Amino acid sequence: MDKAAALAALVERRRSETHSAYHHLHSFDSGRWDCEYVVPWTKSACNLNAQLIIVGQDWASERFLIDPRYNTRERIEGREQSGQDEYLPTNRRLKELLQRHFNISFAQTYATDVLVFIKPGHMTGNVPMKDMLYCAKTYTLPQIKAVQPIMAICLGAKTFNSLRRALNMTDLKLNEACIPSSHTLVNRTEIYGVPHTGGLGHANAGGMAKVDRVWATLAARFSRMRDQLWR
Repeated sequence: MDKAAALAALVERRRSETHSAYHHLHSFDSGRWDCEYVVPWTKSACNLNAQLIIVGQDWASERFLIDPRYNTRERIEGREQSGQDEYLPTNRRLKELLQRHFNISFAQTYATDVLVFIKPGHMTGNVPMKDMLYCAKTYTLPQIKAVQPIMAICLGAKTFNSLRRALNMTDLKLNEACIPSSHTLVNRTEIYGVPHTGGLGHANAGGMAKVDRVWATLAARFSRMRDQLWR
């Protein structure tokens, strides 16, 4: 099965989910957020030949999608078109880090989220690890295997460790998850965890300077891996 077909099969599986604790993309807002990708975020980062995958925790929450502050006509239209909210600091910081350290745009990557549902409550609401683990096994790992990048970067410890658990591996702390070595592998893909690009994630990491060092170290590793691939 080729990459596109493998990913299309995951979209169909996602549409057939019956999980009752969450809203489904096709059943929320009259199907406005359903798309031909596993999650909407992929709309603006859908390079099937990407050498770098970005993995977030979840796409959106129920409260975020109904709060008038975040749902002006302009923001709704932008979200429908690109699969993301360009106003969110999380998305802006991520793009800045990619450009500054990897010298690539968000569109040159393949981006996805572990949770394939719309979670209840607020954007900061908790997603139980059992649900993260289910989605990591069912959707995230198959996407990584289909695209076959040389590196995957997970935003946040929980996102990273959901993949570790899906691989039957023990959890790592975030300061271990970002060490550039092959501690977490899916075929040829090295998987790393970095501080979440939201404000809280940066604060917990000790500030932007420390976040920059993490990204710079992984970018150097990525460059070496890419050079070896091209030899």
